[in-house]
Amino acid sequence: MKKRLTTVLTFVLFFAFGYTAQAENLTDYYADVTEKDVKNSIILSLDSSKAFVNGHMTSAVQPIAKDGRTLVPLRFIAEGFGAKVDFNTKNQAITIKSTTKTITLKLGDKVLTVNGKTIQMDIAASLSNHSTYIPLRYIGEAFDKKVVYLNNAYHLIIIREPHATALENLNLIRACELLYQGKPIVYSDRFMAVIKENGQLFSSDNFYDFEPFNYQEFAEDKNTVRLGGIWLKTAMDNFYLHYAHATTQEFILYHVDGEKLTRVAIEKAPIKAVKMYGNNVYYVTQYMRGILDAHETSNLKVATLKNEQWGSDYLGKPGFYYVFDTEGKAHDWTISEQGIETFGYQRFGGSAEERKATFGHYRIDLNGHHHELVN
Repeated sequence: MKKRLTTVLTFVLFFAFGYTAQAENLTDYYADVTEKDVKNSIILSLDSSKAFVNGHMTSAVQPIAKDGRTLVPLRFIAEGFGAKVDFNTKNQAITIKSTTKTITLKLGDKVLTVNGKTIQMDIAASLSNHSTYIPLRYIGEAFDKKVVYLNNAYHLIIIREPHATALENLNLIRACELLYQGKPIVYSDRFMAVIKENGQLFSSDNFYDFEPFNYQEFAEDKNTVRLGGIWLKTAMDNFYLHYAHATTQEFILYHVDGEKLTRVAIEKAPIKAVKMYGNNVYYVTQYMRGILDAHETSNLKVATLKNEQWGSDYLGKPGFYYVFDTEGKAHDWTISEQGIETFGYQRFGGSAEERKATFGHYRIDLNGHHHELVN
């Protein structure tokens, strides 16, 4: 009778700790991961009873480390991938079925079969804390997934589709660590993170060292060289310019509306001025040596929002340079329904005399690649 009760208890608990979806999703916290990336993926931690299943944070059966091996909860992972799990209490056999897989194994046995193919595990399937565990590596073989173990602060385990390499981005991993710590992420992407603590916003480009994130006046002068960490203010909106100096050395423009951030543009040259007109963002970049395609675009750009994503395009004629003159002095630029009016000249192509002859005041169309000389 005692043996029967133990078997029934094992059966009940085996099914009690399944996958339960909740609302929080990595795509809501990290801008550079998509639903396609997180589909059919699971992220677990050796140090937490939380996991991300298809991007959703949920309660989880915690993996364990034993004799130098990482063991993972079989039922939780199988159901996370949409499979159905059956447990035979009589012979302790487990059968897992999905649309493409039939996986069988027994407690205490090292043999795992996948669609009739036998896989010899080096450690037998075992019961711990009322859950069945097998070595991590065999999960990848059984479900055709890429398995990654990270020896970081939270000992993260990533089980993903082979194409979903975005899940191994260092800053995404750090964002997961922040969520495991219970940090309220306001925004994060591959360049920076913004969190909220004690009613204040803080930002970090390495996801570890956070500083206050609030609007600050910055007056540039000839003795000050500052490429990032700059706030740009328009009549109705605030923008923040971040410089990814430690990684890609790109310039990233964010629109900041209270506690809501959206990434507007990524540029290879410093963004020096921003204006809003209608629903679009217009901005000007400054010349920087080494940009290979500068002759194919201009330094005057427009960013438009479509389907909650910003996209940028250059305005005016390719090879032209607007707002700034040859000495780097900034001229006024105004926007109306007729276009953008400002100083401009051809910086690339032709002889020096031919380029000098293009100096003048131009009206640039608000869309497309056309301008006309005003005077």
